[in-house]
Amino acid sequence: MKLLGNEILATDLDNTLVGHNEKLEQLWTYFQSQNIDISLIYITGRHFSSAMDLIEQQNLPKPNILVCDVGATIYIGPDLKEDDQWRIITSADWNPDLILRVTNQYEAFERQPLPNDYRLSFTVLNNPGCVKEVEETLNLYSLAFHLIYSSNKDVDILPSHTNKGAALKYVLEKYAPENPNILIAGDSGNDVDMMKLGLPSVIVGNSQNELRRYSYLPNVYLANESFASGIQEGWSYFYQSTY
Repeated sequence: MKLLGNEILATDLDNTLVGHNEKLEQLWTYFQSQNIDISLIYITGRHFSSAMDLIEQQNLPKPNILVCDVGATIYIGPDLKEDDQWRIITSADWNPDLILRVTNQYEAFERQPLPNDYRLSFTVLNNPGCVKEVEETLNLYSLAFHLIYSSNKDVDILPSHTNKGAALKYVLEKYAPENPNILIAGDSGNDVDMMKLGLPSVIVGNSQNELRRYSYLPNVYLANESFASGIQEGWSYFYQSTY
């Protein structure tokens, strides 16, 4: 089942696609003026309900695929139904109760409320040493997990081998045609794993240093423009000669 066309934008939402309404409108106008029938993959740290609220508030086109929870959940098709196969993959060795037994020992780890435990999220302000200690302790107990620390405050603990990059790789292999024109876009540290896939990627101009340092990768373009204008700049950089 191919849910995606030959031209794909796989983008983070907050502070990448979303953040400046005028630039966002200019991006959609650009795709229309170039007759680009863009397929959309939104890839966000938000949970499903929060992502849908943002899509409605910003009047965003409904995506072909919605990846939430920093890659822990995938929703597909016109009705955005959860991809059951991905749920099986990510839950195979996931034990959030045991992970919480460890994190509960650290006052600096303030748990963020979520509607499920498909991933665990915490706020840890300016304390990378504590984050490192928790990660080492989890490894000491041989727990299966993947930890992402971003924006110097957000800690996401995910099922092992789960992140935005892994989720994007999965949906492209399952739902995309061969060799599409694709652009990946992001602004922060939880987008690093997408940039490492080796596919055309843009780091928007308002990005954080934790992501900008990966601009040396040969597949990554660091835009001058911010938010959606950075995405447009990235698409033009990789594909303008195509049209």
